[in-house]
Amino acid sequence: MKRQEAVRFATLYNLFIFDLGSNHFSMHKSFILLSVFWLSFHLAQSQTPKKRLPQNINVPTHSQIFPTLSGDGNQMIYLTDYTNSEGFEPKYSYKTGTETWADPESIESINRPNLDHAGSFCLSYDGNFVVFSSRRSPGIGNYDIWISEKKGNYWTTPQNPGKPLNSPSNEGNPSLSPDGKSIYFMRCKSMDKMNKSECHILVSHRISATRWSEPEVLPDYINVSHETTPRIQADNQTLVFASGRSGGKGKLDLYQTRLSESGWTKPTALDFINTDQNDEYISIPARGDIIYFTGMYRDKYNIFKAMIPETNRPKKVLMLTGEVAYRDNQNPSEDVMIQAFDVATGEVFTTTKLRQTDNSYTIFLPEGAVYDVSAFPQKGGHAYQSQMYDLTAMPISRKEEWEIELDAIRPGLTIPLSTIRYENYSATLTDASNVEIQRIIGFLKKNPGTKLEIGAFIDQVYSDSIQTNDLTEVIADTLFFEVEKDDTLAMEKTYFNDSLDAGQEDFLFEGDSLSEVLTEKNHPDSMDFEGNNFTFEPELSQRDSLYSMGFQLLSDTLNVETFIKIKYTYHNDRTQKQADALMQKLIESGVPANLLEAKGYGDNWTTDRASEERNYWIELKVVGDL
Repeated sequence: MKRQEAVRFATLYNLFIFDLGSNHFSMHKSFILLSVFWLSFHLAQSQTPKKRLPQNINVPTHSQIFPTLSGDGNQMIYLTDYTNSEGFEPKYSYKTGTETWADPESIESINRPNLDHAGSFCLSYDGNFVVFSSRRSPGIGNYDIWISEKKGNYWTTPQNPGKPLNSPSNEGNPSLSPDGKSIYFMRCKSMDKMNKSECHILVSHRISATRWSEPEVLPDYINVSHETTPRIQADNQTLVFASGRSGGKGKLDLYQTRLSESGWTKPTALDFINTDQNDEYISIPARGDIIYFTGMYRDKYNIFKAMIPETNRPKKVLMLTGEVAYRDNQNPSEDVMIQAFDVATGEVFTTTKLRQTDNSYTIFLPEGAVYDVSAFPQKGGHAYQSQMYDLTAMPISRKEEWEIELDAIRPGLTIPLSTIRYENYSATLTDASNVEIQRIIGFLKKNPGTKLEIGAFIDQVYSDSIQTNDLTEVIADTLFFEVEKDDTLAMEKTYFNDSLDAGQEDFLFEGDSLSEVLTEKNHPDSMDFEGNNFTFEPELSQRDSLYSMGFQLLSDTLNVETFIKIKYTYHNDRTQKQADALMQKLIESGVPANLLEAKGYGDNWTTDRASEERNYWIELKVVGDL
């Protein structure tokens, strides 16, 4: 320790000793502050730029420690000694602005300071649950994991999940995964309110709403010596934990490991925040760029936040949230399930049910994949909705709201299928459609006897200005330009012959589709005359592929007054073929043919559901019951 740091520590230590003898400072509070002093003292010396939270959180002359935040960063639980009782107790607050927080509230249904392990509180990413460690009754071991749910403005009485999650040993510092399917925690040989020893990190997976699997110990290269306070990040792949392994800066340092296809990576130290003292108890909201921690301010502990270097951030995520409603005013929370599928694998990535108190949902989708997300009723009687999210490239983490209203099934009801995909310029379904196809099958099973029309639409149908009997899926459009005979056009004969195979009289070039006969006078920009130079626009960048279509120049002589200019478009009315293809796929998958009919509507639509990615879409329409 540097000399000035040693002097500062001695001064602060004497202040603590003085407080221990004061009638105004409880022994319990002093004990906790001395225990966390080494955790936070070093942060006062850290070079990491940091910012204190406002004074209604960091109450002057009091200490605030161990923050834990929801995924959106808008809810927080922390410990404070600004209480009417002895010791530290948890308080809850929520954001009221970019940098402002509501006045903290005590959590009476949870607060048992003499029984709880300090610093073990962890908010779920959706903000609806808090998990923590306590030796309250009825328990399994000394310290167990407990769970409380937020319902409206209050927290429920904590519940013990029982065995095998909890054991006769000591479980502490639990962390729920963003999908709620896993819980990471430490199991220790000994624990008390502030201390623990010989700990290692485990993970357990959810079997049902109240049951968890036999915990698995993380690999030996993670559990090297004494590992504590695991925190799984919003990408569900990055784990931050504290370790006393050799080679660190201090007693306990923060490390990070990522889950890959081959397992957990070798942990790396978070040197931007590690010091020569104990480093634990951090919180990182889903955006992944801010870390919250405890630091020193005017000889008291305060809650700070700081930027995380890009190399230490978890994957970027989409936080998708909203509410679901039935238009017939029934309660969807008893029925609707929100599911996200990985389109590449067809496997469920995450599943969540609606909250009964407000019918809301929150899911987190990490970058690097395309997801098919749906709100699907489990009992039948109502329609469903689905959307596709392409997160293969995300510049930043973001929050997006998807408010969902579902109709009761009735004749004439339409269900847009925004996740059906075809190969470009064809009626061939891609693998990305497989999840939606299975969803349609599931919908028909839950609503037996329902007949569906598969309607295919396109944003605009183009027609060739000269009709032929050989229209392909890619139509070339013919445009005529009348020009006066000019000797300068003699150059064109050589240009065409050099551009195409010798002896051919054909030429083609790329442009936008138009379906009308134009004259040069009406559209002077269609051709460019500069002095005696005459050029066709646009350039022949794709003439080889277009030439293969077999369109011809009207005449190879220069004694004509009309030249043909050929442009093409990638759009044609494939809607009937697309509807037929989807119907055939469903029939092959076991759907009775008499429940289905297919119709291509072309561009005869009432609502344009085209997107930048695709100019077509599919809708299901309920046409009646058998």
